[in-house]
Amino acid sequence: MRVLVPLVLTAALAATPSPAQQAVFEDTVVVTATGEETPVAAVSSATTVFDREDLEAYGAPTVHELLRRVPGATLLRSGLDGGVTSFFVRGANSNQTLVLLDGVRLNSGYFGGYDWSLPLTAGLQRVEVVRGPYSALHGADALGGVVQLVPARGGEDELRVLAEAGGSGWRRGELGLATTTGHLSVVADLAYREGEGPLPNDDFSARLGSVYLSTRLGQTGRLGLLARRTDTETGIPRDGADFTPNRRTEAQETLIAVPLQLTRVAGGVLEGSLSRVQRDLAFRDPDDPWGFTASDTAADTAAGRAVWHRSLGVHRLSLGGEWRRDEVTDSSSFGANLTDARLTTTSLFAQDRIKPSQRWEVLAGARWDDADPWGSELSPRATVSHLAGSARIWASWGEAFRAPALGELYFPFSGNPNLKAERSRGGEVGVSWAFGRGAALAQVVAFSNRVTDLIQFDFASYAFANVGRAEMNGVEVSFLQRLGGARLRAGLTWLEAEDGDGLPLLRRPEWSGHLAVGGRFPRGAEGEVALVWVGERPDVASVTFVRVQQPGFVTASLSLAVPLTGAVRLRARLDNLADRAYEEVNGYPALGRRVIFGADFTLR
Repeated sequence: MRVLVPLVLTAALAATPSPAQQAVFEDTVVVTATGEETPVAAVSSATTVFDREDLEAYGAPTVHELLRRVPGATLLRSGLDGGVTSFFVRGANSNQTLVLLDGVRLNSGYFGGYDWSLPLTAGLQRVEVVRGPYSALHGADALGGVVQLVPARGGEDELRVLAEAGGSGWRRGELGLATTTGHLSVVADLAYREGEGPLPNDDFSARLGSVYLSTRLGQTGRLGLLARRTDTETGIPRDGADFTPNRRTEAQETLIAVPLQLTRVAGGVLEGSLSRVQRDLAFRDPDDPWGFTASDTAADTAAGRAVWHRSLGVHRLSLGGEWRRDEVTDSSSFGANLTDARLTTTSLFAQDRIKPSQRWEVLAGARWDDADPWGSELSPRATVSHLAGSARIWASWGEAFRAPALGELYFPFSGNPNLKAERSRGGEVGVSWAFGRGAALAQVVAFSNRVTDLIQFDFASYAFANVGRAEMNGVEVSFLQRLGGARLRAGLTWLEAEDGDGLPLLRRPEWSGHLAVGGRFPRGAEGEVALVWVGERPDVASVTFVRVQQPGFVTASLSLAVPLTGAVRLRARLDNLADRAYEEVNGYPALGRRVIFGADFTLR
């Protein structure tokens, strides 16, 4: 660690910003915060965007590791890369953050949440994270915030090949193609990764296939087709104090979406999509004490969404609607649990972005969601912002909800069809300041959130019930600066998250932070050096199940790609650079130092 900190500072000082590169991040846009592409410096909300330059400098294959660099968020993983991963945004539960891919919901309709072992960076153009209650625009599950994966849509023609190998059985390969012929653009990606840990049955693998086709519709629109499939297989080496040498899980996620954009529709822009997401999860353990144990779950979602944007004087209106049907079938060695259980949700939403002057802006919206049996929810949100010189000051308030999942409603014996939605009310006050001739952007945000009607297992009724509540308060500080072709990212978070009895929420650290320098360096080199700090936090002992204080940890990573000749680069990556011994989740040791070497080839 003593070697890495000077390395970060040296890289920051060596990359001096040039006037040509000192933009106020106008080239970095975010869609998730307002529903339309908006420069990140012009957004009045706590927002983090990783664009294509960030993804290339990051150098690793998984999205979830990248999210460790998000202020106000904590990512904790049980063991290796394929382990169960929790993502807490502003202290909210992991299933209270909405995950989207090009506007398509990825959260499961079975028990909510998202499997963070699935998404790989291959085929992505951007990763956007907005924090705070966003049900007014995006609907259910957006209590803590929203993570949106934005696929690459093409540009210049490109062929890319990547291969890596390293310690702990690491293997990785990627093949990418982007081309445009006439009105048709094609982006296709294949990716593979695998590795193993120190214990028997401690391995993982993932495979990805993705294609994005789009074509212009005359001069007034664009039609696309997105297909993306991810397959993972993971060994589960232990269950508490017991080793499980043959326990395995397999997961598949298949997404097909047809996005459409039409301009000049009643004086505005009409955007829409039809989509289907299929999720399959299989569990096998031939050595279970109860005998051979197996379970299979299919959780599918079909959806359609349309939104119309139009400017009217000082107003920018967005009006839209959404229809979604979740369907789940689940069975195990003991019989069927759910058979084609369905939940249909209908939504309408409206948003008005008002700019009465160049310095003032009001963003107000509301969304109505209705489903049988859990009922309906009205989710408002409002933000008032003021531009004072190069500083943007804002205050916002909103309500959000998480709908009961099909498993919570109908699972045998424990399901409760009378459940209500989990509800939250939250507000924030923030300031962002662009300085250094636009080369730097600093942000400070204070937030508070109250969650009621939390769905928890009630031992009195032996079923799920709305019996929980929680309160989360905190402050996020972030800093982003261009340093020549590189960028310096830094963040610090203070969080106080407690349940209704005043007990700290499990696995939420009071303090956390990160520091990273990445991008393009002199002589064509590209890479990133990063520190991630997660403070002490309460957890549950994996063997005795009593509450314990889990020690904090600092981990470091380094990635570097250096031109060799022509279009070929040599690559190196070091995970856990200082070889620290730590546990993110109690009972699951993290991987030690891992050294990875490889090469890539890019033809443009």
